[in-house]
Amino acid sequence: MRRLLIIIFSCFLHLIYSQNCGCSKKPELKNLISCRPTIFKNKAKIFWEYNCNSSWITFQKGKYQHKIYSLDKATMEFSTRLGYINWTEYKNSFLIENSMASGCCDPHEYILYSKETGVKIANLGTAIFKNDSDKDPYVLTMSGNDEVLFTNLNDNKSCRIKIPQKKIENTLKNSDKFYAEELFENFQLKKGILSMQLKYKDSRNSKWKKEAIILNTAKSCN
Repeated sequence: MRRLLIIIFSCFLHLIYSQNCGCSKKPELKNLISCRPTIFKNKAKIFWEYNCNSSWITFQKGKYQHKIYSLDKATMEFSTRLGYINWTEYKNSFLIENSMASGCCDPHEYILYSKETGVKIANLGTAIFKNDSDKDPYVLTMSGNDEVLFTNLNDNKSCRIKIPQKKIENTLKNSDKFYAEELFENFQLKKGILSMQLKYKDSRNSKWKKEAIILNTAKSCN
């Protein structure tokens, strides 16, 4: 009798925690949406699920799970190409790459989540640069029209760098660049000192100029 109860309980748990991954009416979705989970170092998991009505991403740690993103019936065929398309694990968090348009070439957005709870920590803004080194992983994003946000992906601390908005507006108006995110280059982080360059133009016929941007992340980031 005891063995039978264990079997029944095991089947019950399997039904609760088994993935939804299929739609008989749309077999082509199997080639578009992989339900294989990503297992983090703390045993938490993140994975796609779908049925005939929607697709969604589930975060699970132990018996706790919740949905962190979904697409409805009309847009679910864009899964993995629109919205949450990729994620990367870090020490205490995971970073979501959010595509705000299916196709080329708008900058993707970065969203930071807790690896313990699956709760959103922050919307970081649109992607400028991501460094995935084991020692000093960080991401630079455009936050608003005149700020660059530096986020340390080991401790999730951030700090803002003010950029002259007029300089960015003039450059986009007087060049072939469409996005402010394209104006930054030559990124380096050494001993807590971040350096990069802003390239800009004063007029349509002027040559490109470069301005160095320096940030002491140890002193400036909360």
